[in-house]
Amino acid sequence: MADARRTTRVRTDTQRAFELQPVRSRAWRWSMALVWTVLAAGAGAGAVAWIEHANDAARCPVLAPDALQVRLTNAELALEQERAARDALQKSAAAAQAQAASLQTEVLFLRGHGAREGAH
Repeated sequence: MADARRTTRVRTDTQRAFELQPVRSRAWRWSMALVWTVLAAGAGAGAVAWIEHANDAARCPVLAPDALQVRLTNAELALEQERAARDALQKSAAAAQAQAASLQTEVLFLRGHGAREGAH
């Protein structure tokens, strides 16, 4: 048998949609999301700044353009001097090798000529 004591309150409770209601207000949730975003951005910026500061020692020292130009000019001059010395040494070695070859042929000629005279 059906219960005849149904009240209007019972009917509204059973027909109403039950949903979870937020405990905090929308403004509070948005402000907390903004705070977390700002904190994350600050942490990222701090990490980048720390990494950039840690790599300062590996970078080239800052020099005035004039001092850099002087160093570059000195290096180019040293390279030219080294190249000229190498060329002079190469020419000297080639001349010495040619002289040694001519002396070798002369020695061979004289040995061959002297051996014939001793045989007579």
